Parts: sequence; structure tokens; C-alpha cells
Amino acid sequence: MSTTDHPLKVLVQQFGRDFAEWLLETEVLSVEPVNVELAAETLKVDSLLRVFQANGDVILLHVEFQGRRSEPAMSLRQLRYLSQLIVRHGLETRLRSVVLYTERGAGRNDLGHYRVEDGHGQATLEWRYTPVLLWQISGEEILQTGRPALFPLVSLTRADDLPRILPEIVATLRRQTDNELRARLFNGLLALASDQEMLKMMENLLSHDEYEFETPYLRRWREKGLAEGHAEGHAEGQLSGLKQAILAITASRFDPPFSKALVLEKYIEPISDEASLQALIVDLSLASSFDAVLADLPTGIPRNGS
Repeated sequence: MSTTDHPLKVLVQQFGRDFAEWLLETEVLSVEPVNVELAAETLKVDSLLRVFQANGDVILLHVEFQGRRSEPAMSLRQLRYLSQLIVRHGLETRLRSVVLYTERGAGRNDLGHYRVEDGHGQATLEWRYTPVLLWQISGEEILQTGRPALFPLVSLTRADDLPRILPEIVATLRRQTDNELRARLFNGLLALASDQEMLKMMENLLSHDEYEFETPYLRRWREKGLAEGHAEGHAEGQLSGLKQAILAITASRFDPPFSKALVLEKYIEPISDEASLQALIVDLSLASSFDAVLADLPTGIPRNGS
């Protein structure tokens, strides 16, 4: 799992209509989130939206976020996802599936179209989805959508044009008059940034008084993540990614006081079970308040290092 997966899920949850219009290339009236757990196979998709298009069509939009590693291969994972979605929602369902590849080199050989033949040249089974290699996309392409909700994705686009694109992205986000929206978009841009060079560019673009857009706890989390580096093994890296996602969602959604945020940070520090961390991410995404999240934690939460 890539450490950008969960910030992306939060972004799609918050701005589903913008993502739907971008990926479906059509006018959308509204979207609604759909349960992402496919109980028959205990599968969970990254994002599933029911999209109500302006032309009256209703389409199920399935979005996966993927880094370089996928086990099993994305083509086989998609076969499971698509078949289970149709089993659950019916053969008459209009379904579009998109994979957003977030890391350099990821999805390079993914054609998005696979078939199994019967020995006589006929297709026994055929399935399609749309691979989108964000790391190959120019930041200019994201900018030209005119959709500020998509602008945080420039953190994942081609690095060569970021010095030219970032100033205009930041300037556009600054002009957002809704303070909460502006903060969410800046937080998304920073949460998806994965290298120190881009973060340095962001720091240079934002004056001291504009750091209100990056919540204090998110900044602390980001600095801590950069200091720790990426020396962990694969298994430890998975856990680290989940823990970073928990802290990023905490910062984006609630920006809690440091004293409360540290309770959660100390609680997750010793956890080595991925399922427990993933369940906590779901709780954070759906909870009405940060206090409600803390209230649901098991007793014996480590506090002040005890």
C-alpha cells in the first residue's frame, strides 16, 4: 500500500463530484458514497461512488489507488472487484472502474483490458478498467481542469514541471474564499507531497502568516515523517504507511489540540496489526468528532509515555 492511499481516499470522499466529472468526463448532478466492503469475498475497494449524471444516467464509479507493488496483480484484483460489484448490484449496473497509479513507474505495463479465451479465439471472460498514471501526467493538465478540488493531485504528477505549476496552484488555492475549503485543499496538497524538494518549494511559496492553511498538527506529522525517512522493511513500511495515514486524516478532519492528538499517536505507536489500523482509519473517516474517536478506543490508552 502506498502512503498516499488514505489521503487520496479522504480527498475523494470530500470532493466526490469533482472527481466523478473528471474521470467520467461528463456533467454530474450529485454523487453519494457506497459501502466499500464486498462481504462475499471480504474485499474492500478504495472508493465507490454512485454518480447521478446530468443526462439522467446513474453510474457506479469505482476508484483504486495503487503504488508500485500490487499483490496479486492489479488485473486479477480488478477481476475480483468488478465481478463482486456486479454480483452485488446486478447485471444492469453501469460500472466504470479507474486505477490511479501514484508512484513513479507504477502501472507502466497495465493495459486495462484483459481476456481469457476458450481455445477457439472466442472470449470466455473479458474485463476492462482505466489505468491513469498520475506520475506521467503533467501538472498543467490538472491545472487546466479548473477544478481546485483536483489541484492536490499535482503532488503526484510529473516532477519536471512542478516548479512552474506550483506557484499558480498555490495562488489559485489562496483565492478560495471559503476558509474551510481552502484549508482542506492546502492540507491535501501537503499530505500527498512525498519528497523534501516539493515540500521545500511549498514552504517557499507560503508566507509565514499563510501557514494557517496547514494545520499545526499536520505540519508536525509531516516533519516527523520526513525525519524518520524510509528505512523500514516492507512489512514495517506497510504499518508505517497506515499510521501516517491515521495522523494525516486526524489533522485534515479535526486538527485536534496537541494533548488529544498525542493520545491517539501514543495509542497507535505499538500496534503491529494492520487490520486494527485500517479499522481505525475507517472510524476516523466517518466519526462526527475526534472526541468520539477517542471514546471508542480500548481502555488502557498509553498517556504521557506511561
